Amino acid sequence: MTKIYFKLIAMALALLLSVSVLIMSSYAWMVLSSNPAATGIQVIIGGGNTILVAPNVEDGEYNYPGYFSDKLNFGSFPNYDYLKELGGLTPVSTTNGIDWFMPAYYSGSDPEVQSGKIVSGMIKDVSEFKADSELAHANLPAEEKDKIKEGNYIYLDFWVVSPGGDYTLRVSTGDEGSNGGSFVTDLPEAEEITDGYTLSEPDVSAASAVRIGFLANDSQLTDDSMLEYQESSYADKRYTALKGLYMEANSGTAYLDSDHFTVYEPNGDLHPQHPDINGSYVKTKPLGYENGIITENENISDRLTVQLSGDWAAAKNSEQTIIEQKFQTALLAWADCNELSEKEITDRFYKNDLQGQISPYYKKGNFAGDSRNLNNGVSAENINGIFDAGATENVYIVKLERNKPQRIRMFIWLEGQDMDCIDGIDASRIAVNIEFAGGSE
Repeated sequence: MTKIYFKLIAMALALLLSVSVLIMSSYAWMVLSSNPAATGIQVIIGGGNTILVAPNVEDGEYNYPGYFSDKLNFGSFPNYDYLKELGGLTPVSTTNGIDWFMPAYYSGSDPEVQSGKIVSGMIKDVSEFKADSELAHANLPAEEKDKIKEGNYIYLDFWVVSPGGDYTLRVSTGDEGSNGGSFVTDLPEAEEITDGYTLSEPDVSAASAVRIGFLANDSQLTDDSMLEYQESSYADKRYTALKGLYMEANSGTAYLDSDHFTVYEPNGDLHPQHPDINGSYVKTKPLGYENGIITENENISDRLTVQLSGDWAAAKNSEQTIIEQKFQTALLAWADCNELSEKEITDRFYKNDLQGQISPYYKKGNFAGDSRNLNNGVSAENINGIFDAGATENVYIVKLERNKPQRIRMFIWLEGQDMDCIDGIDASRIAVNIEFAGGSE
């Protein structure tokens, strides 16, 4: 009887373990033991040869564009200073940029935990996840630790305009040899070695799960907003209408029926947690509402643009990368190098020497020419036949009218449904570089 009793206990434990493994492996979400700190995220966008970009100016209740140029570094503008104060990114999921979903965990008060069927802290089914449609979990500062652990994502607004004609806006690799192009990458950091310093091989766990989203609508701003713009120092007589209306955080205002959302997945073949399939594209199933129930979305090809991962460009006639050569040259000019910490060296290099310009040192990956082909299954053998384009043709961000500035809301988040999303991250070592292509159709 005793042997049978112990066998039953062993079977019960094995069953519990198998259930635990099933639940934890079904989703990429993880329980956070601490919140990652952040000191800022580097975000740069450019318009290529056809599009101009401008920062968003908030003047009380009004929004309008600042000066338009061919490139925009958000870290250079005081109204985006909140990007330097952010807490770390923690996993969330969305299919539309409006409804954001964060994990729900079992606690000691749940009957399943009290009965011993489930362990406290395990993730519940996605149907029980928490929803946020008020931007309540966006742009959280580091001190809001509890909220950050539940989920934290970034959003920021900017403007685009097409001075040459009516264009359809897409995310692009940019022209070959240019200093633009789109990519998201973890930045290598200074590391002390025997005879000096080198740039370490970056951890790519963040880049593998990061998503960029673009929410856009062509609703015209009010006459008051237009008047504020015309009376500002940024006014340009060529622009007689402004487009793009968006809900303000925790305002209770409604989103518009015309909101159009595009998801940019920058490193679709990068799977550092799964070496056996690294180099292949694996479709993510982000969360959305279906008949009022939170479900995994099998197909978002109507709004998804996917890019292969890039790499640091190699220097000619050398085993080094170009950025490593630049780094070593910078060190030679620093008289106080030995007095600095690794972090101080890293910060000075990216801020002072590179001035945030990462693109010239990075080789960009190709885009899926048609995201609908991704539903056919992509393997390492046929991946290059599908990802051979400078932009995804069947997906666009917004359709621009000549000389009508368009406000766009951009989101940055860790996709919890991505198989490589393992924890929250410090966003300060991520570089986000976006280049837009404006095509006439």
